[in-house]
Amino acid sequence: MEQQSIVSYKKSSDGVALEPQAEATLFDFRWFFQLPPALKGMGVSIAACNTVVISFGLYSLLNAVPSNPDLDRLERARAEYDAGNFQKAIALAKSIPQESALYQDSKTSLQRWRREWYTAAAQYQAAEQALKEKRWRDVLAEARKMDGVRFWRRKVESLVEQATPELEAEAQQLLNQVYAKAQEKDFTGALNLLNQIPPETTTAAKIQPKLAEYEEKQRIKAEYLLQRAYNQAAKRDFKSALNYLSQISPGTSTYDTAQIKMAEYSQKQHFKEEVERTIQLAQRESEEQEESSEPFSTEPFISTETDEKTSELNPGNQLQEVTP
Repeated sequence: MEQQSIVSYKKSSDGVALEPQAEATLFDFRWFFQLPPALKGMGVSIAACNTVVISFGLYSLLNAVPSNPDLDRLERARAEYDAGNFQKAIALAKSIPQESALYQDSKTSLQRWRREWYTAAAQYQAAEQALKEKRWRDVLAEARKMDGVRFWRRKVESLVEQATPELEAEAQQLLNQVYAKAQEKDFTGALNLLNQIPPETTTAAKIQPKLAEYEEKQRIKAEYLLQRAYNQAAKRDFKSALNYLSQISPGTSTYDTAQIKMAEYSQKQHFKEEVERTIQLAQRESEEQEESSEPFSTEPFISTETDEKTSELNPGNQLQEVTP
């Protein structure tokens, strides 16, 4: 093994070098690379063993920290709650003492668990009752409301599985009624039925194009009815105009206009009827005045030609039924 030395010389005041002085010695690592392979392998193995020992020591130190029993108890309570063991979860959470740092967390969890548990239980009972009464849509509606409690969600899923096939058949029946309404040009009725089809069914995925189609046709029909109302109002036939306006469905772009026009035409129809009654009353009074001005007739009320007059009143076979 070789060493390299760095040598410096003391100098006198006149610049002459005196004696050498060693300042530092550098360690030459080249000897390590000149060792036999077996010795070098032993060095690497020793270093690896040291690394393992150090890592194990750090792991032991980290895990030597004592666990928090209150935290363990609260985690167990949550696990019991998710598993459906409600009373056991409540008991574990209540066992955390007030002086614990987790007491407030346990208190908050207790309040939330009680509220969620009883709400979910009531929703499950409602879904179960709906299944018994064959109200398939209500089963799914109650299932959609349920969240937060895994235990009750798992239980209600079995009810949904039983109701879904029945609901699919009911949805198909509604779809057939939709098509019948559309053939009658009753697009408002068709849309109402379409909106009754539960979104969870496969039928609901098929009706999305029909929804857009019927909404457009409903809009066109509403505009047509509004125009017909305008045309009738121009003829002062406000009663017919009101009839057209009453057929315009809510939700269409012309509905608000139709409501305004209904108020306007109702007022005009009322005014028109008042005028017509006033005219009729005036005509009746005029006719009565004309009749009162005629001289009193002295002719007998009963004619002696009784047979001749009564024969003229006999309708015989000429009376026909009027078709309504």
